[in-house]
Amino acid sequence: MTDAAAIQAFLAGFSIPAMASTAVPADQPYPYLTYDLPTGEWAGGELTITVDLYYYGDSEAVPNAKAREIRTALGMGGVQLATDHGTLWLKRGSPFSQPWPTERDKVKARRINIDVEYQTVG
Repeated sequence: MTDAAAIQAFLAGFSIPAMASTAVPADQPYPYLTYDLPTGEWAGGELTITVDLYYYGDSEAVPNAKAREIRTALGMGGVQLATDHGTLWLKRGSPFSQPWPTERDKVKARRINIDVEYQTVG
């Protein structure tokens, strides 16, 4: 599995559509999440994956709950994802989650930072 496919699979595991921020269809229904994926390599240090959650409605509770679900999945020590060339170590970034303003009425968003350490070669 490629690095990008491993991260896509992880983010798609939260029961809402997950896609690169540059690949959101114009008619994408809510809820969904987008992400920006930096690429790295062994000994390149930590990079940050930016994940944006989007929900439609009046409640802040629903996007907050999804952010907590992702936080719980990462755990205190993070998770490692196997790839074709090693592993990716995903950890909670800082700040982990924060409200994110949108230009659309009733769209609630959260920005999540996930640090990734590429433990890969090739």
